Amino acid sequence: MKIAHITSVHPQNDNRIFYKECTTLVENGFDITLIVAGAKTEFIDGINLVGYDKIESGRKQRMFKTSFIDMIKVCKTVDADMYHFHDPELIFAGLYLKLIGKKVIYDIHENNPASILSKPYIKSNILKKLLSKMFNIVEQLAVKFFDAIITARPDISKRFNHKNLITLRNFPILPDFSKLKKVEIKKEKPSIIFVGGMTQIRGINELIDTFEELNEYELWLLGPISEDKLKNRIEQGCKNVKYFGTVEAYNVFSYIQKADIGIITFLPEPNHLNTLATKPFEYMACGKPMIMSNFDYWKDTFTDSSLYVDPKNPKEIKATIIKLMSDKDLMDSMSKLNKKLSIEEYNWEKESQKLIKLYQGLLK
Repeated sequence: MKIAHITSVHPQNDNRIFYKECTTLVENGFDITLIVAGAKTEFIDGINLVGYDKIESGRKQRMFKTSFIDMIKVCKTVDADMYHFHDPELIFAGLYLKLIGKKVIYDIHENNPASILSKPYIKSNILKKLLSKMFNIVEQLAVKFFDAIITARPDISKRFNHKNLITLRNFPILPDFSKLKKVEIKKEKPSIIFVGGMTQIRGINELIDTFEELNEYELWLLGPISEDKLKNRIEQGCKNVKYFGTVEAYNVFSYIQKADIGIITFLPEPNHLNTLATKPFEYMACGKPMIMSNFDYWKDTFTDSSLYVDPKNPKEIKATIIKLMSDKDLMDSMSKLNKKLSIEEYNWEKESQKLIKLYQGLLK
């Protein structure tokens, strides 16, 4: 059977969609096409990549034309037997595909109603709450019609009642560390690394503020910057901060290995409090000690793998960095624990078996 993964929001090289799910399915004998708005059509690593034009400006027009009208046209041309979609914008496209007799899987990466509450472009808090409640109703009704639901986190799974629901966590694909690509980095001081998309609500400004007063160490930033104000601040140069831009997912480990500590200090926004971010698991795969936001969910999940801080308090972040860097025994024990957990549990090789089992059941 022909299977198509579809996205109108994510890039063609998205870590979860391309490198984890699509690549894993191809390696297990499935016929996979990946339809991506804004990409070019080509054949990569056994995956048929089909691209189409994407409207870059005008959110409403993009959601209607790119995520519905144009996506439906491309899906009809591809004519797959099953469609696996990755964006809430594609719910109505998914319902249409189900209506014409296709099998449909909804892959939910975020707690979408909670995410709406943190959207910076929606200025009114009343409007945020209204849109959040409205979307929750639409999403809860829509999922009843789909053949399966995949979520990226346990807290998202708790929102739904569906007979074919799996939690497919974003654990890393463990590389062969002996064959990692070498990266040339002028490491002048012990370093703390943040990897991932950078926005104000992910606490990047507070991290930069921390290192204004932390001359003994340096902060490494790796990933895309989606906000102009933050981008300008970083690219103009910040004290004790190095920005390495964006690299392909398989090169991320080369940078993490060279750092001393991994850090993730998301601010306490509604969609962050129970999120299961990918990056801590990548830090753990490299055996790095960690510093994380002091969310109860994160403290319960990662326990002794990390130290925890108030993400809005640069002074506390600074003190915790100094404490961890100064305690070699704690650094070593945390490093060994994180490496062990990564090998035994927190890796994509084990997690992906749930995806394969789900597909095998749906395609019988």
